[in-house]
Amino acid sequence: MARQGKKKVFVNDKDAAIDLARSVSDIAEEKAQTKIKMHHSKASAGANIGHQRPIASKSRERLERAKAAVAAQAARAKREKAKERKKAHMPPGPSRQTQPGDATQTESGGRPPDDSAKPRKRVTFG
Repeated sequence: MARQGKKKVFVNDKDAAIDLARSVSDIAEEKAQTKIKMHHSKASAGANIGHQRPIASKSRERLERAKAAVAAQAARAKREKAKERKKAHMPPGPSRQTQPGDATQTESGGRPPDDSAKPRKRVTFG
């Protein structure tokens, strides 16, 4: 059950085989060089085009400023909303309504813990 296919062609002349190999390698080398030149020319052309383009048009600048203003307004609204939520969750009491100058602070910069606050849960690892 031999495989049927193309028959092998043997070259009788060794010089002809070497010439054939040289011509094939020369063609392959030429193709490689043209690809390299093509890539180099594209890379250099792309770099030059980037420097020649204007930075931004006036309408583009206006659009960017408008987007920045909208983003700033949204961020401000988000902060205000967070402050309102925080105020809604804080219970009104004498300790919460003190003046900023009257508050005593600990060495780390925070307020001392209130004794009237609910007790903390203790956690043990082991």
